[in-house]
Amino acid sequence: MPCWCRPRTCPDILRHVPAFTVQAAHQPCVIVWPPCPIALFRVRRPRASCFRRFFLRGDIPIGRECGPRGVKHCIKWHTPPEQLNYQRYLPLFFDGLRESTFPYREFARHGVCDMLAAGTERQAMAAIIVTTIIYKQSQLTWLLLLLTLVHL
Repeated sequence: MPCWCRPRTCPDILRHVPAFTVQAAHQPCVIVWPPCPIALFRVRRPRASCFRRFFLRGDIPIGRECGPRGVKHCIKWHTPPEQLNYQRYLPLFFDGLRESTFPYREFARHGVCDMLAAGTERQAMAAIIVTTIIYKQSQLTWLLLLLTLVHL
């Protein structure tokens, strides 16, 4: 079908040229803007771990025990660690090791140490099988992982 408009202004006849080039200065053309830049090197926040979700929801029976100034803070167990289900809570604490913000990182680190110290070897080994899945999913810092496994 022939074009009914003037040939100099017809969008079908005009050339499509990239923006900011010498060709864009010519009159009979349509400037095509470059695509949006991809944020390849943007700093991305890590996804919240299951530990943080469960802690904020109140499913993990721990709290913060504050001592006098200058004394190291520790966690207060609402339920003794010996009575907890190791196959449920120990993988959550291991998942919390990938947290980088203050209270969650400390809760997870102290929780893993306390649970491994209080539990029997049989309880810990049964829970370690479940935690290997978390290692693969979260890509924990290997130094933290090795330091916590030394307690075994």
